Amino acid sequence: MLSDHNILWTKILDHLQNKMNKQTFNNWFKETKAITLNDDVLVVLVPDDIAVQHITNNYLPIINTTLSDLAGKKIRCELTTKEISPIKPSKEKSSAPPNTYGSLSFNPNYTFDTFVIGPNNEFAHAAALSVSNNPAGQYNPLFIYGDSGLGKTHLLQAIGNTIAKEKPYLKVIYVTCEQFISEFIHALMTGTTQSLKIKYRNVDMLLIDDIQFLSSKDQTQEEFFHTFNELHVNKKQIVLTSDRPPKELQQLTDRLRTRFQSGLLADIKAPTLETREAILKKKAALLNLTLSDEITNYMARRIKSDIRSLESALINLQAITSLKKIPPSIDLIKQELKHLFETQQSREVSIDEIIAKVAAKYNVTTDSIKSKSRHASIIQPRFISMYLSTKLTQMTTIEIGRQFGNRDHSTVINARNNIDNLIKEDENIKEIIDDIIGDLKN
Repeated sequence: MLSDHNILWTKILDHLQNKMNKQTFNNWFKETKAITLNDDVLVVLVPDDIAVQHITNNYLPIINTTLSDLAGKKIRCELTTKEISPIKPSKEKSSAPPNTYGSLSFNPNYTFDTFVIGPNNEFAHAAALSVSNNPAGQYNPLFIYGDSGLGKTHLLQAIGNTIAKEKPYLKVIYVTCEQFISEFIHALMTGTTQSLKIKYRNVDMLLIDDIQFLSSKDQTQEEFFHTFNELHVNKKQIVLTSDRPPKELQQLTDRLRTRFQSGLLADIKAPTLETREAILKKKAALLNLTLSDEITNYMARRIKSDIRSLESALINLQAITSLKKIPPSIDLIKQELKHLFETQQSREVSIDEIIAKVAAKYNVTTDSIKSKSRHASIIQPRFISMYLSTKLTQMTTIEIGRQFGNRDHSTVINARNNIDNLIKEDENIKEIIDDIIGDLKN
């Protein structure tokens, strides 16, 4: 009785080669390879989905019959397009590219080093970093949620890249939920559900992006439920991302939703202005694009909702400057990227209005706020006026500086940072600023 998967498949190929002409054999079987023999199922790797369909429709019955005859017991063949052979542990760190075990590949730019940390994402970042350092430890599952384009995929792939570098012997699968659903449907159609189970339940870490798409997919939810359970029971790490927290995924079964909630939940919010500026600087460096503080501030003010839009604007800017062989400038950005900027939803407040409100609040003149005077009674209202100008207008720090007696943009940045710190320390300053903003908006 034959029990080795390679010998079994070699015998099958010899048998098939005698049943068809050479060209037909080469077309459909030359590139095939047996992967494993498990639970009376021989899993065979084939080049693509077309080969799966053709072999299933035309040759699978004779393959299964011959297999059973050779093995001396009932064995069936399942076809897959995904390589699932394990990797042996290595004591040394591997410099090879990440092994994705038939899943999506990791973007080498999506690492923890390139992730810009801000108050909007620092908890999610810390949780993801902890998971990459200690898989299946304290946070399992890890569920990261937030609106589209805020960095969930970046963190997910950063985990994968870290594992590939630091623990290359671990088996990791990273897929989108849509890919998982597609693979499950394909497995149902081709009778290869066993190979799907082998693939997803024989890993050390499962990373799935956009798990919200599992909603309303009853059969797929059932399969994922059992996959989740088996991995969790065997202390394998699971990391999921979603655009909503588990409790808002109403079309998931209760048992899945409660399992998602059983681990650590980490949300990512929209980035602050300062975080957006830092993101632009870091991602511009990856594109070999040099941006001035003025340009960075200008773009960060006009793209507020998500990081993906910031990346898109930078890629467009890099292409334009490269093709036209000119450096980035505010005028160029105004002309070429205006279609990417978010429109204001309400009337923009003018700097003169801001200065007038602040002057009235502090009982000083508007001219004194704009003047070169460094009198103590003028410094704070001037700084607050500059701070509010950076928050409530679309003007750059250079343009704002010109409105305050042609001051340098670094003075405006200093004023903004100064007031940001004061707000954290002094509740009275926060109330004054909130009152002024309320007056301006009304």
